[in-house]
Amino acid sequence: MAVSADRLRYRIYQDIQGDMACFKRFNGTHEIGCSSKFWGNVGVIHLVEEDADLDWVIESGKHAPYTIAIYDSMFTLDVLNKAQVSKKVNGVVVFISEDHVPTVDHFSGESTCPNAEISLYKDDPNLAGYCEKKPWNPQGSSLMYMSWDFPIFLIDNQDSIGNITECYKRFNNATENEYPLCALELSANMFGTTNTEVCIRRANIFSFSPINFCDPLSDMSIWGSLLPMNKTKEIPDKSVIVVATKMDSTSMFDNISPGGNAAITGLVTLMATAEALFRYKAEIESSDSDKNVVFFIFQGESWGYIGSSRVVWEMSNNKFPFKYDPSLSNDTLANFTLDHIDHFIELSQLGLSKDNTYFMHTDPIARSDPDIDHDTDTLMKALIMKGNASGINFTSVDKSIPLPPSSFQSFLKNKNISGVVITDHNEEYENQYYGSVFDNYHNVQYKSDENGTLESDELHIKIKNIAESLANTLFLMSSGKAPEDSKIEANATLVNDLLYCYLENVNCTMFRDYGQYPEASKSSWQKRPVKTYVSVGRNENQRTFITRNVFTSLFGEEVNLTESDCKSSSYKNVFIHNYYKTINNGTCIQSTIRPTLAISPAFEIEGYNWTSGEYSTWTESGWEMMKVRMFIIPPASEEIGLVCGGAVSVILSFLLVYFFNARADLLFGLGTQPAAC
Repeated sequence: MAVSADRLRYRIYQDIQGDMACFKRFNGTHEIGCSSKFWGNVGVIHLVEEDADLDWVIESGKHAPYTIAIYDSMFTLDVLNKAQVSKKVNGVVVFISEDHVPTVDHFSGESTCPNAEISLYKDDPNLAGYCEKKPWNPQGSSLMYMSWDFPIFLIDNQDSIGNITECYKRFNNATENEYPLCALELSANMFGTTNTEVCIRRANIFSFSPINFCDPLSDMSIWGSLLPMNKTKEIPDKSVIVVATKMDSTSMFDNISPGGNAAITGLVTLMATAEALFRYKAEIESSDSDKNVVFFIFQGESWGYIGSSRVVWEMSNNKFPFKYDPSLSNDTLANFTLDHIDHFIELSQLGLSKDNTYFMHTDPIARSDPDIDHDTDTLMKALIMKGNASGINFTSVDKSIPLPPSSFQSFLKNKNISGVVITDHNEEYENQYYGSVFDNYHNVQYKSDENGTLESDELHIKIKNIAESLANTLFLMSSGKAPEDSKIEANATLVNDLLYCYLENVNCTMFRDYGQYPEASKSSWQKRPVKTYVSVGRNENQRTFITRNVFTSLFGEEVNLTESDCKSSSYKNVFIHNYYKTINNGTCIQSTIRPTLAISPAFEIEGYNWTSGEYSTWTESGWEMMKVRMFIIPPASEEIGLVCGGAVSVILSFLLVYFFNARADLLFGLGTQPAAC
């Protein structure tokens, strides 16, 4: 019976790609995103290719509610607002090409001033209004930050797009536009509502409920030091150079967040820089300098600087990387605080530079301190000198201009620090697709592959040269001299491999080797970009886990330990040991690279004021499923006929059963049995 019912369902419904839906998120004051009704939203399909098509739905359409199908050129704030106000649209599906090449010159679902609500400058009388006058992201539409009354699905499967358009043309595109009609059912019901405070309160009240109302956006950041930071050796003040980047980006839709220029170019540059510098670790360690270099890869930065604000909060409370415990062994990490930081170098968007020119942004508030201003000038002069040697033109931005959105702002909220944010833009972003599905390898013009056809690609050469400039700058500032080889060379092949894995193929050889996921699951990894959305859960997601493993291999060294001994180290030890079964039939690598929790302090501080704007309060709604199904709506007369026919059949069945039961003795010869003699 179950099999028959299942077959009947497949005869009624046709499944359409439904794995990329808009979903709900919340902060301390608002909710954003989309949700369907509990049982899904049903609407008659109407293909909207121009404004007149939408006007027809609103003014003339007589079979509401509708599900409008649009291409990326029509995916605008104006179109969605008109659809929402009309109350005649019950859902939206957005068609894009299979390889995610846009048909528009620009598109950004982000705001014009990303992270403005938690900016370093939001309360500064002189700098608070800078971004409103000169937006960093002028293409920003804030589509992602609106609350929509209907579900929105992104579809890139060309078979699904073809099936929808064919069904529309066959049934819905006639002049009379009468039944039968082709319809879509969009299911993406969200459990959370209102804002983070309400959602968290409901979750606490119904703690035993299987329904997951919402969770804080969270993951793990990654960090490590060039030289060991042992608690037996005090870290001098202003002795650490921090190099940082982020590994996440924003996304309106689930399962797609490429972050090509927003995240990946900075991430790959940092990893290539660290690998190049690590090869000269012994020279730096033998110098008379007391300087060290610490690398941070922050998670959740696109959503209110989650990772960096967490690290700063812990540093300010003397518990980074963990609360000091005098009972721990001497092989324990030292406490790391803001006072230890000398310089801060952040790698932001780097893929769209012109003429190999990159811009060094600084903080005008910190530079009002003469000592910080002097230290910042020293840092920039070193970058310019080493950049010139590698064909990179580092240019300083007017020091009266505030920093663009950056992790550095989290640190500056607590202490004035010398530092720069390096970008490919002077004022407004070069990235025309910031915070969208189109910020991918096409956007950054990556043209290579895993086999290393390097001659056809310029991006990896640019990033290799930036990494080389940074590595030489860091060597100079941490040792006070040039390396014995006169110049550190970055690894171009490594840069290409990293770009390929992150931008095009998560199932690349490098990620398979260091992913350490079970062999059985490897077949499920298809050729697609890495998803850079931070997501939820305190456990490290797979992308972060692989990034940490790859970074460990680049910033560590092999040691002769058995598998069991290699796995016995604690995250509190100076060195972490990682065992890779897939490398040379088993390899143990010793490194300082380790994870640290990336969850906003707002969820740790008892009685936190959710509307204060001090820390990120973003949460993500829970949901049960996301799916899209297509079916045919018959004429009303046919539906009435079917219902009436069914009712008559039921009544006749009861009458027949009653008749046969009442006449059973005559019909089947069931007369009274003769009495016994």
